[in-house]
Amino acid sequence: MIRYTIFLLSIVAGSFYINAQEIICNSNCRQAYKYMVSLQLKEADSILAIEARSDTHHIFVPYLRNYNNFIRMFVSQDPQLYEEYAPARFDHFSEIEKLDESSPFKNWMLGNMHLQWALSKVMFGDYLSAVIEFNKAYRLIDKNMEEFPGFKPNELSAGVLNIIIGLVPEQYNWLLNLLSMRGEIQRGKEQLTYFLNLSEVNPEYAAFYEETLFFTGFVEMNIHPDTNKLAWIKEEASAIHDSVLLITFLRLNLLMRTGKNQDALVLFKEMEPFLNQAYPFHYLRYLNGECLQRAQKWQSSYNEFDYFTAHFMDENYIKDAWRKKAWAAFMLEDSAQYLKCMQEVKLRGDDRIDIDKEALASAENDQYPNKNLLLSRILFDGGYYSEVLDVLYAIDTSGYSDNDKLDYVYRTGRVYHEMNNFEKAKTYYGLALSLGKNSDSYYAANATLKLGELYESEGNISLAKEAYSNCMNLDFKQYKNSILRRAAEGLNRVSDQ
Repeated sequence: MIRYTIFLLSIVAGSFYINAQEIICNSNCRQAYKYMVSLQLKEADSILAIEARSDTHHIFVPYLRNYNNFIRMFVSQDPQLYEEYAPARFDHFSEIEKLDESSPFKNWMLGNMHLQWALSKVMFGDYLSAVIEFNKAYRLIDKNMEEFPGFKPNELSAGVLNIIIGLVPEQYNWLLNLLSMRGEIQRGKEQLTYFLNLSEVNPEYAAFYEETLFFTGFVEMNIHPDTNKLAWIKEEASAIHDSVLLITFLRLNLLMRTGKNQDALVLFKEMEPFLNQAYPFHYLRYLNGECLQRAQKWQSSYNEFDYFTAHFMDENYIKDAWRKKAWAAFMLEDSAQYLKCMQEVKLRGDDRIDIDKEALASAENDQYPNKNLLLSRILFDGGYYSEVLDVLYAIDTSGYSDNDKLDYVYRTGRVYHEMNNFEKAKTYYGLALSLGKNSDSYYAANATLKLGELYESEGNISLAKEAYSNCMNLDFKQYKNSILRRAAEGLNRVSDQ
């Protein structure tokens, strides 16, 4: 999900600013923008074409066209679109560059457009060129903040850049130092929160509210989540119409991440009419497959993952989708289909992201999963905590392998944590660390990370430091970068206290 958070953050740069004394975003541009956040991208193209033929030929036309192309590439993950849209970017940039240097919009727009292209290039593996684009974006926004400190949209763009740069893994800090690029996640979160509050109360910035809420939500979900803030974001997002699909996408993720699987399934049904009018967003079929699987609707989940693997253009999430098809077949007691799907895990997609790496490791293990432990994991991910405990209570682990015993104690600790039985959670997290300190799996590391977060929330700083340090000293393979990053962030927080 971190990968999606980074890409999603860039969309916030595609918004617009309304100021009657500077540049007016007219009705055509505002309508095009509304279509874009609802993923009605063809309709947005039509409106922008009308505006381009008008006498005014508004400066937001090339800016929004660049944004619209970025959304298409992000949603589809289609490398053919990347090749198709690359030449047009030069026309878009050249038109914006005609703005006078006295306008705060010039470098702001150019910086945001470079950021969108940087992330597009990362998405499609053009890494060296992406670094150049990131550097340009950083320089332009930084310059704009110096020259126009009262231009509030700078805070939004700078917040996005702070978070993205702050998420760069530690092993690449040499490159950031070489380019003199600095990013601080906490500072970025503060800038987003500042601008979110501003856009909520100040009509001048109201057009930004939905996007800023969108990205604040994704950042909060993935970077040291605050339960109260997430609850507020969920309430705010629920007040926005389902047709605004970017916000609906946020709501789905919030529901799925907070154990509200049944509510997520209802929301999928409610958004169907709007999806039928929108640009194809196949990743939503993957999410729906997960929700159906967590509700033990095995055949329906298989069908959704099957659609996803047939239509999604990118290589990410494909291995995991095939693995989850295998899980559905396994729960339907179709061993032959299970084995066939697990073979496809080895052959299809890529293993660049953690969840696909885990899927590939499972397939290469060439063993059937433990049915009870698999069911407990699936139910846990859906927030069915009482049902998970029922499954776990019925298990006799005396004949289990070391890894299955580790899985058992880890899952039990996670359930107790989510049910606010923190003392039992601590006990099982400690057992997970003891059993899994030499394991390649993520169980012991994540248990120790969660233990640190528990102690931190209770104000027990010394034990929180110990847990975070223990986590960072473990040698494991699964989800290593994301877990160690969160442990390092936790250690930094408690070290400052």
